[in-house]
Amino acid sequence: MKRIVVTALWAYAFWFLGSMISVLAGIPDLLGPAFGLAAGALVGLDPKHLFWARPAQTSSVRSVPVTA
Repeated sequence: MKRIVVTALWAYAFWFLGSMISVLAGIPDLLGPAFGLAAGALVGLDPKHLFWARPAQTSSVRSVPVTA
């Protein structure tokens, strides 16, 4: 659930940023949706695991405490 909300927020923020840049630079309005979709996909998919940590892997080997 958290990933979906954060992905939507990043997409909206970069969509706004791209639209603002396109208005100031006088270029076509497709920059906003392109930035928004790219940022949303990058955060949502997270190919390099920069935003979302991998789940901890459990070990099947048990350690036995040694008492002397």
